[in-house]
Formats: sequence, structure tokens, C-alpha cells
Amino acid sequence: MKLKRFYAATALTALLGLILVLAALPFLPDPIPVHYNAAGVVNRWGSKFEMLIFPGLALIFSPLWLGTCRICRGFGEISERIMLLSGIAMFAVFDLMAAYFLYLGFRQVENLAALPLDLHRLLCGASGLGLIALGNWMPKLKEPGPVGLRTPWSMKNQTVWRKCQRFGGWAMAAAGAAAMAAALLAPGAWCWLWMVLALTAAGVAGAVYSRYAAKTDPEE
Repeated sequence: MKLKRFYAATALTALLGLILVLAALPFLPDPIPVHYNAAGVVNRWGSKFEMLIFPGLALIFSPLWLGTCRICRGFGEISERIMLLSGIAMFAVFDLMAAYFLYLGFRQVENLAALPLDLHRLLCGASGLGLIALGNWMPKLKEPGPVGLRTPWSMKNQTVWRKCQRFGGWAMAAAGAAAMAAALLAPGAWCWLWMVLALTAAGVAGAVYSRYAAKTDPEE
């Protein structure tokens, strides 16, 4: 029953962006700003119906994601749940983008520097929250499967696997916290650089730890 709610939440999150755009279309001006250059200045105006592109892609992609989640069921409920949580986080980012660009369209914003809220920082912060949530679930992966900290060493046995998922969860949550800090402190798109660096460090640390866990395992 709980997983059915997760499936419903994932599907609703995938649909939400399209619902927002369809509800706003009759009231949007036409044309609207549809592209900005690196300086944040609009360099192309287009039809308001272009707002349907990204929500439409999310709608097409969502059945594929939900199907992948069902495949993960064979590896345990936790694997399936983590995939569903990942989908919710991913589609929520798409929804935030849809809402943000609807705002730009309604206000006919020509220069993003005039806005009090930066899209890069908003999405980076939301992504950080998603990483923290995923990091919290990773230690619950008790058996090797398609998700989690997967390396040639972490797959050695269940004991090593569990140690690696616990460490990987901490590293993932730390990367998420770093992403949220970057969203608050780094200007504009620079927050993504810090987020990528944090994720890279978490991945490298996870790989190093998995090798150490495998080498020091009593069953070696």
C-alpha cells in the first residue's frame, strides 16, 4: 500500500508541470521570452505554446521511469522505493522550472538579474534536498541490487555491501548539504560547479571506502 502511494506521488509530480502550464496558457501573453543568453538577457521570444515542450517530455518519460521502478521490485522494496524517490525529486525539479518560466512569461522579464530569486540557486538547493533524502535511504539497502554504491568491491558480499551503503548514504547526504550551502552562497550558475565537485568527492570517497571495506573484510 505504501509503495502505491509512492507510485501515485511520482505520477502526480510528473503531471504537475503540465497541469500548471495548461492552466496558465489562456492567461499568458503571446509572445513570451523563451531563451536567455549567458548574461541573463532575453535573446529569443516565442509562442507561449512552447511552454508545453518540457512538461510534455516529462509526461512521455514518466512511464519509462515507473516501469524501471517496477523492474527494481525484484531486488527488494527499498531499491524500488529509492527509485521512486529519485523520480519524485527529478520531476519536482522539472515542476519548479515550469513554474519559474511561467513567472518569466507572465512578467515578460527581459533581464534575469532583475529577479530576486535565481533559478540556478533554486534548482541547486532543491537538488541538494533530494540528495539528502536519497542518502537517508541508502543505508537501508540490505542486499546488492541495481541502486546504491555499486563498485566491484561493494558487491563482494552482504556485509561489505551494507557497510558501503551506510558510508555512501553519509557521503550522499554530505554532498546534498554542500549543494544547499552552494545555493545560498555561490552566485548564479557557480553553485552547480560546487555541487558537481561535492558529488565527485562523494563518489571518489565511496569508491575508496568500498575497496577498503572489501580488503579488510574477515571473509577475505
